[in-house]
Amino acid sequence: MKEAKTKERILDSAEKLFAKKGLKHTSVRDITGEANAHLAAVNYHFRSKDGLLREVVQRRIVPLNRERLRLLDNAAKRYGKKAVPVETALHALLAPAIKLYFESPHFLRVTGQIVSDPDDEVYKIFLLHFQDVFSGFKEVFTESLPHIEDEEIMWRIHFLMGAMIHTWTNHSGLERLSGGVCKLSDEEETINRLIAFCAAGLRAPKYNHPHEDSTEVPEKEKRSIQKD
Repeated sequence: MKEAKTKERILDSAEKLFAKKGLKHTSVRDITGEANAHLAAVNYHFRSKDGLLREVVQRRIVPLNRERLRLLDNAAKRYGKKAVPVETALHALLAPAIKLYFESPHFLRVTGQIVSDPDDEVYKIFLLHFQDVFSGFKEVFTESLPHIEDEEIMWRIHFLMGAMIHTWTNHSGLERLSGGVCKLSDEEETINRLIAFCAAGLRAPKYNHPHEDSTEVPEKEKRSIQKD
């Protein structure tokens, strides 16, 4: 019991310090000092700083993805042979993540660092946790959006995950830019806004921007000119 509590204290301290100081600038001594633990405890439970980081990620990501897939499976059962609506699938993907932000804000900052400045080995392990989630949601979105080709679906999942991660890690920037009008303070409101944005992106028609030197007027502009 004492060892389990020590391990949890180390994980909590590592998560907090990785978020505050950064992955590279946080030492094992920083973590053990914060956790009031011996250096030997890190070696015993995690073997190394990299091993500690892996477990910091795993203890949050594994239950997060388990919950996502549980919600997606429940939705599939509820709709039977019908395609799961895009918004319902997005709720299964995004709601557990936003809930995790409100419960463990330090961890989301750690995730942002792994994604934005990845160590190859840690990033590979991080991505492995998402393989089943990516495959499961891709299959559902493909069924719900049969007019969107597979490659495009994968790009759009990539973009929506980016929107989610940016919401986690950089919401304070929005608060400053909006003069305090926009705050990440209401869980359900944040989830609903993110779902609406991502659903529109998933459904959007494919877009091809005209070249600057093109003399061809886009069809929408032609119709506008004709109305005028």
